[in-house]
Amino acid sequence: MLQYRIHTQTPKNLDKRVLRTTATLVVTLGLATTAGGLGKAGLSLIIRGKTVSSEVRIIEGRPFIPLSDMAKAMNGTVVKHKAGGYEITFGSVDTTTPDAHPVAGGANEVRGTQGKIGQVIFTGKWRFSVLSVDHAANYDSQFLPDKRTFVPSGDTEELVIVRCRMKNGQKDTQMAMLSPVHPHHTALADNQGQSYAPMDYDKRGGSTDEGPKLLPGAQTEFAVLFSVPKGTVLKDLVFSIQNAYEDTPDGGTDVRITLAP
Repeated sequence: MLQYRIHTQTPKNLDKRVLRTTATLVVTLGLATTAGGLGKAGLSLIIRGKTVSSEVRIIEGRPFIPLSDMAKAMNGTVVKHKAGGYEITFGSVDTTTPDAHPVAGGANEVRGTQGKIGQVIFTGKWRFSVLSVDHAANYDSQFLPDKRTFVPSGDTEELVIVRCRMKNGQKDTQMAMLSPVHPHHTALADNQGQSYAPMDYDKRGGSTDEGPKLLPGAQTEFAVLFSVPKGTVLKDLVFSIQNAYEDTPDGGTDVRITLAP
């Protein structure tokens, strides 16, 4: 089997960790992937001693591999844009671009129901991540239409502010349930086996129970507020991900985020 090798070295002045492909390259790679009869098969690409693709195609004397294989080798994600072209991003998928659709190899994305702070969990419907967890004596809202200051439930307690992001991974417009009245299984768990339900949400949308309407690919950030005894050592966040209102009261998916260092 013929092999191609790439020796890589990261430039010290590399600021933008994004690779963009032109429309011409996209078309060429499409031919390389789908038109096996046009190119020589059975070739592999090796990077740093590891085989990253066995689908090298020779077209007009030049080797090509699928973008998905290259993205996986670089711990990146291929994102397709409606305007044309592809992009390889590093880290979590760019959730601010409604027409961006992950193709393969998300570096920070996990499929399933368990993760840690900073990871993106994809349930098949929603992409959910915890951005930060903070303790405070009070908290001024950042997302509510009318500003509020939240305080703990008592003098011996403190606030825990869990800042989260949710992205609609479905094909139609949806709202997520973000309700202190109907939290389902959403709760903080500590290292002593105690759990604490959310006292409130700081969110956009202006509704008590649900978040804002999100087009496919759109995202929202919000904070879940808990009141816990001072000195509580946090262990996990359990968060119920539900569509409003088709998954309520007992549907949806529960995810568990590890908060312990």
